[in-house]
Amino acid sequence: MSPDRFIDVLLVEDSPGDARLTRETLRDAAGEGFRITCVDRLATALGHLAANGTDVALLDLSLPDAHGLDGVRRLQQAHPDLPIVVLTGLSDPDISLSAIRAGAQDYLVKGQGDPELMARAIHYAIDRKRNQTEIIEARDRAEIANRAKSDFLATMSHELRTPLNAIIGFSEMIFREVLGPVGNPEYRNYAKLVHESGAHLLEIINDILDLSKIEAGKIELSETDVDIGVVVVACVRLVEERARNNVVDLRVSLPDAMPPVRADARLLRQILLNLLSNAVKFTPKGGRVSVSAAFEEGRLVLSVVDTGIGMSTSDIERAKLPFTQIDSVLSRKFPGTGLGLPIANSLTEMHGGRLEIESAPGKGTTVRICLPVERTADAKRPHAAKRPTLSGAA
Repeated sequence: MSPDRFIDVLLVEDSPGDARLTRETLRDAAGEGFRITCVDRLATALGHLAANGTDVALLDLSLPDAHGLDGVRRLQQAHPDLPIVVLTGLSDPDISLSAIRAGAQDYLVKGQGDPELMARAIHYAIDRKRNQTEIIEARDRAEIANRAKSDFLATMSHELRTPLNAIIGFSEMIFREVLGPVGNPEYRNYAKLVHESGAHLLEIINDILDLSKIEAGKIELSETDVDIGVVVVACVRLVEERARNNVVDLRVSLPDAMPPVRADARLLRQILLNLLSNAVKFTPKGGRVSVSAAFEEGRLVLSVVDTGIGMSTSDIERAKLPFTQIDSVLSRKFPGTGLGLPIANSLTEMHGGRLEIESAPGKGTTVRICLPVERTADAKRPHAAKRPTLSGAA
């Protein structure tokens, strides 16, 4: 009974004896149908593939115009979707493994003379290549979809920010009665609520916009010599009011002399501000948040320590993922997108640094921003600037 479809096999073999043996072996494979084309040069094989194509190639590793893995690489480069089964004269695991790494799907030792083994190797090679191609195509589709999502988020975030700025600005004018008394005090309270809600929504939109830019690779470092003390003080002042409202003690510890660090000042502020905002948000009343800076073996280490709710070891990795709350209860009690830590982690990595987290449930959390030595090469030079002073932070 003849098979419904022949499998086209391109045999690239310069030895007439080996070529004849391969043909006869495939002919003896029970229930199989192989249509074999034999060529003795790689150049001839490439020409045949360009004109006719094939289902699979059986490739000798020793040809007059291609020796060793060179033939595999050239076939793979010219026809990335072509399944390749290598024919080798020696049963050498190292050669076989190297052939697989170079792009072949399987290998056969010449002279084994097993029709079923050879037929199975051909089928497996075709299936493996098909699966590899499908995986690559799925990955490419996912990357395209992810870029489209990032572009959409960036566009929508930008479109939403414009009217939100107007809402926030005009509601603040009404709340502060810039143009005169509102009349009914309730209207003034309503304006305050509108302003607070708009500011919260703008914060969320800014986080989404930042994440979309990071994922799309549209954020570039604008590096300068940064005074770390100035960055820390600026970030602390921005969360002071929130800390007071939450009855959280906010403390700062800085050396008297701080050498400059090569970094993007705006992004460094964003990293630290995200960590401080998280620390204040997840620390209950009466708790404490501390921020400090130090140089350890030439590295800059910024630390944010809180006495908040803490996280388990498994939750720490989840917390670095975008849009993730580590507990459904937390997502109700502490609203937000869950983007602060992922953004801080990504921006730290852009600086060649590492974000280290130590935490335990009910024991608080310590987050360290560790920047590499090459960004703090000037740490050996004393810095004349005095430590910036703070108002309202102990």
